[in-house]
Amino acid sequence: MLIIFFQNRNFRNFLLYQAFCGIGRGIFAIFMMWVVHFQYQNSMYTGIAGFMFAFPNVASFIAGPFVDRRSKVALIRAACYAQLCIAGLLLALSLTFQPAVWFLFIAIFVFQVANMISSPAETAYLPTIVDSDDLIKANAFIRITATIVGLSIGTLLYLLMARGAEFFVAYAINTSVLFIALVFSIFIKSASTAEKPTNKNYFTQLKDGLEYVKKGVIAHLVLVFMLTSIMGNMAYVNLPMFAEIHTGEASGYIIFTAIGLVGGILGSYIARAIGAKYKLSVIFICGFIAMGIARIIFVNIIDDNFRRALWILALYAGLGSAVGIFFDSLQQKLLPEKIIGRVSTINTSLFSIAASIGALLGGVLGAILPNVDTVFVIQGAAYIIIGLCLCFSSHVRMLPKSNEL
Repeated sequence: MLIIFFQNRNFRNFLLYQAFCGIGRGIFAIFMMWVVHFQYQNSMYTGIAGFMFAFPNVASFIAGPFVDRRSKVALIRAACYAQLCIAGLLLALSLTFQPAVWFLFIAIFVFQVANMISSPAETAYLPTIVDSDDLIKANAFIRITATIVGLSIGTLLYLLMARGAEFFVAYAINTSVLFIALVFSIFIKSASTAEKPTNKNYFTQLKDGLEYVKKGVIAHLVLVFMLTSIMGNMAYVNLPMFAEIHTGEASGYIIFTAIGLVGGILGSYIARAIGAKYKLSVIFICGFIAMGIARIIFVNIIDDNFRRALWILALYAGLGSAVGIFFDSLQQKLLPEKIIGRVSTINTSLFSIAASIGALLGGVLGAILPNVDTVFVIQGAAYIIIGLCLCFSSHVRMLPKSNEL
């Protein structure tokens, strides 16, 4: 893994950009959800915030041909700059007054619109600078680096929140991290040209990408990840309330998200350890079942043994990270380079529709259910059912080992 880092300078710069940009986005997502919960103590508001995070990406399919026909590097830089401006604006406003909830919703929306452009550009850019055989290692390396940096920043945020720091401190950290990401993006160089001019109109190009989503194993897995996105976001918007109930303090939310980052490192090692040993079919089926079991165990033991519950949470996050790495690598290996941006944005649109539904559903369930734990139990049970249903998919069962694709 380190060979890629030292021998490929373009990948090294891209890795550092992704690490800091990923952490900047993560801080924004985590902290904005917490701000909404802290100010209003209303599950419906956190549900709306989760919806605003997911809904802009519903239109990602529109950006697919746009991304494929333009310089990925230029799009990455522009999106990072836009996100930096949003974080900086929140920082400037928070120094004088606390922005109203409607302004926070708008900031989330604009931030995610920029993310809608940068994510597919990053997905399409990586295969142009890394050999196909090294994609899993590269994806894992990116997640490990982002996690290590994220844990350091997350620890700082936890200490600051535990001591009652003002919101502007978190905004300042977020702005600084995104600025560092923007600096590293300047050193990224185009390793592949944009798609050559074509006589195909926009909708024809969009249809070309849709054809890859509608057929074969990609179609089956996209449906699976849509379902898991619904259930995952349903639980995510209730995490601030869950953390406050079970830890008794605001900083408990940061503890859970930090453990999720630890799980990201674990997931990268899991992916490397099992990638060449087991078929992807076994990895996907067993991965979802194990995630569901871990989620249910976590909820049931958190009050009796908090430390053990955190280990279970790390395992859950690690399994989710590993499954995500294999899905990303599968797409990058199966799809032609010129079509990756389109397929990625179509998938993002579908996942975001599911996430939007999950956020609103989670907001409603969090408000009407007498115990927020029930939401997480439902999520775990759904993951187990999804894993079992994958056994009946012939396309998934036929998947070989990752290195045999």
